[in-house]
Amino acid sequence: MHDHYDHNQTLVPESFLALHSRHGWPLRPRAEIEARHEFCEDVALHAASYLASAHQEGDDTSAALQRSHDGLRADPDAFTAGEAAWIVQRVAELQEWDAPAWLAEVGDDADTGTGTVRPVRSS
Repeated sequence: MHDHYDHNQTLVPESFLALHSRHGWPLRPRAEIEARHEFCEDVALHAASYLASAHQEGDDTSAALQRSHDGLRADPDAFTAGEAAWIVQRVAELQEWDAPAWLAEVGDDADTGTGTVRPVRSS
């Protein structure tokens, strides 16, 4: 066992860690990344809960997710582009919806290390 292993460390999916790293090196302290992940996961859970109650069968899931993404990006200081895309991807997974095609096209910004959103479950 490594001396640096912390039994209390939060498990953060690789897909989220990738948003806060470049070339495998973290851009922020681990505690800050864990806090951002917890916040983003909470937002995804709340959004999924809302959409589960508001979404009607036959409604356009891509449009609902686009509106969610637009809301997350309304204040650019609240979430990075990568975090907003990760949240939308997570909501789609929680709802068991296909991820919309436009989500793969969401580009990166100054805070993100990648321009591609990887599926959350594959981490």
